Amino acid sequence: MRNCAGGPTPWGTWLSCEETILGPGDRDDGKDRRYEQTHGWIFEVGVDGARPVPLKAMGRFVHEAVAVDPATGYVYETEDRPTAGCYRFVPNERGKLSSGGKLQMLKAAGAPDLRRGSRVGQVYDVSWVDIEEPERARTPGTEDRLGVFSQGKARGATTFARLEGCWFGNGLIYLNSTSGGEKQLGQVWQYDPHNERLRLIFESPSSDVLYSPDNITVSPRGGLVLCEDGDGVSQRLHGMTPDGRIFPLAANNIVLNGERPGLHGDYRDEEWCGATFSPDGRWLFVNIQTPGITFAITGPWGEGLV
Repeated sequence: MRNCAGGPTPWGTWLSCEETILGPGDRDDGKDRRYEQTHGWIFEVGVDGARPVPLKAMGRFVHEAVAVDPATGYVYETEDRPTAGCYRFVPNERGKLSSGGKLQMLKAAGAPDLRRGSRVGQVYDVSWVDIEEPERARTPGTEDRLGVFSQGKARGATTFARLEGCWFGNGLIYLNSTSGGEKQLGQVWQYDPHNERLRLIFESPSSDVLYSPDNITVSPRGGLVLCEDGDGVSQRLHGMTPDGRIFPLAANNIVLNGERPGLHGDYRDEEWCGATFSPDGRWLFVNIQTPGITFAITGPWGEGLV
């Protein structure tokens, strides 16, 4: 239910993430949905479809995206909450997530809260704290949706602001903090899994530059694509170099007056999402979430840009 970005695996599957923790007995928007199953899980989808089996050891929280380090098979997971954690799943067996493993939360040395207060280029040493109860949806005695997050915080893990996009590229994990930074307009983080270091490579100084980056992808040439999900008109796609230089790539200028059956209205404030490149790197596929349109965009692309 409410599957969000997810992400690809090196072994040819897709991990689909539920962006909710609702379940039996819960009400949603004031309504009784009569849920039959618990939600808040990750599912693995193969080329021929998926067995509807939640990978519960990977945690129950408000998921957004994942990225897999092909060298280790570790899965990095983001949480779309105002108080969010960055997680990794260490599988018992590489490439077989259903065999279980250990969930952990990122701890940046000397930085319990990275929602603001960092400078671009700042580097933090990283360690990981264990989550003992990955299936815990809520903090005991509360109705919050932070049962996993609160366990990590109790062990000194770091808070981020709405971690959304997450992608592996250039040997690194890139993360979008949608409302992070002094202006609360977004941060782009770079995590080096081999040296255990976290670096802030970009922070938006104004909505004109970047307004709430959400989904992210990395091109085969090493450049980044950031999907905006802000309150602006028009919403934009941005390109970014691996070292954090940003430039405009495309704008959502969709206004429909019946050119397509049943589609009318001004959709310029709707978000870009789901950006990914074809395996040969020639085509960028990306969506406008509402009314539900997919674009295929080709180059010429620039080396090290996009």
